[in-house]
Amino acid sequence: MNTLKRMGLAVTLPELERCADWLKAGARDVELQDICELPELLDGDWRGQAKRSAALLDGHAGRIGVHAPFWNLTPAALDPEIRRVVQSRYLLGLDYAEEVGGTHLVIHSPFYFFGHPLSAHRDTLPAEIELAHATLRPVVERAETLGCTLVIENILDIDPAPLRALVASFDSPHVRLSIDVGHAHIMGTRGAPPAAAWLHQAGDLLGHVHLQDNDASADAHLAPGEGTLNWPGVLRELRASSTDPRLIVEVLPGELTRAMAWVDGLAATH
Repeated sequence: MNTLKRMGLAVTLPELERCADWLKAGARDVELQDICELPELLDGDWRGQAKRSAALLDGHAGRIGVHAPFWNLTPAALDPEIRRVVQSRYLLGLDYAEEVGGTHLVIHSPFYFFGHPLSAHRDTLPAEIELAHATLRPVVERAETLGCTLVIENILDIDPAPLRALVASFDSPHVRLSIDVGHAHIMGTRGAPPAAAWLHQAGDLLGHVHLQDNDASADAHLAPGEGTLNWPGVLRELRASSTDPRLIVEVLPGELTRAMAWVDGLAATH
């Protein structure tokens, strides 16, 4: 039974300055998102940014992770030159993770590239997985060396099965599934299972969860309880999880105070 006591936050440096003490006091999970929100940072003083975050987290006993760049990037690009760019960005993400002591790196699902999402990858899945391997092989090898877990997040996916197949195809404990419950909630309008079902179907491959709310019309990143997601079902599945996934509340900066209050409320009632 997962007590959810490690549940923490996704932050960039300005938010970390506001909530570092809260994260440290509870030894909570934290995910640094500077290089995905500001991808130009990777061509600038990213080490300085990483060092500032690491200093704020000095003494933190919880798990630290990093969200890799994702804008305009797909690990299953057909063009080999694009794959090289994606690969280099992910490897820099791992360098950032090493600088801050990170043990997970979030990347996005490739399963929006081939055709219409409702085709459910009937004919394309093996090719998509092979393209993802072509991009990710050196990234996975580097992650294994660092003791860092690559977690692959659902985005426009309407079925957990292709993502499970992709994660399992690496046959590595350093590649795991990430479920963003807000994304699953939105895609439910296109026939995807509800968010709780995604968590259940992830099974022993679940390594990471993004927790955010919305009204199923847009990726609003509201604090839990501010949208229409079925939180009792999500929390029930999380408590039943046997894999101790990293639990990251991922909200807009203006929702941060409400998100922290929601997490504190969970702790007070269990």
